[in-house]
Amino acid sequence: MREDTGRGGSKLLHRIFSEGRRIFISKPVNHFPLAPEASKHVLMGGGIGVTPMIAFAHECYAKGIDFELHYSVSIKSEAAFVRELQGFDWADKVHFHFSDQGSRADFGAILSDHSEGSHVYACGPERFMSGVMDAAKRQGFPEDACHTEYFSVPDLPDYENHDFTLRLAKSGKEFTIPPDKTAAEVLIENGYPIDLKCSDGICGVCKCGLKGGEVEHRDFVLSNTQRHDSIILCQSRASKKDGVVEIDL
Repeated sequence: MREDTGRGGSKLLHRIFSEGRRIFISKPVNHFPLAPEASKHVLMGGGIGVTPMIAFAHECYAKGIDFELHYSVSIKSEAAFVRELQGFDWADKVHFHFSDQGSRADFGAILSDHSEGSHVYACGPERFMSGVMDAAKRQGFPEDACHTEYFSVPDLPDYENHDFTLRLAKSGKEFTIPPDKTAAEVLIENGYPIDLKCSDGICGVCKCGLKGGEVEHRDFVLSNTQRHDSIILCQSRASKKDGVVEIDL
């Protein structure tokens, strides 16, 4: 069973499910993991975006990996998890930044003292994450050492959709993807079990191997390096009209 949970299509679970109804779920997929090769992790959480950073911090502490956690909130009284963060065994690694208390985070200063092998992670509002990533770039963090996770869809460019051909590498089958449909939708219509969750290019569930073709990547999950051999089927398309994109299916 697949339910449309994209923009404008979210549904309440208690209206979807009833006793005895069969559902099919996929295994958990983590598209925002800690980089195992990093020598230090700089964890930047904005608002409720601190949630995955807490999980990261627990993992780092348990494994003895160097880290620091920076938690940014506009108003201190609205901050979540403050008491918990102050009580953890690794509380000395936590830095609070409350704008209304005059301690707003200076991203450039925080990231200026990084060592080779450090990785930075950001989760929170789009403006917050853009600020962190811009500062990381200025301070010399390589692209592969910068990680983000979106929980809402950022502002999108004015994309223009064109017809393109989707080729399946394993069978040679081809499908025309019209302007009003995505590659994921056409594949599902033709019996291919493509997993969908957000349909907005922010969760990565419909990631597929890319074998060839020029792609206009419209997702917010893949790094530039990953885009050489991967594609997010719910959003990305051929970069030109009548282009051919070959995927690993």
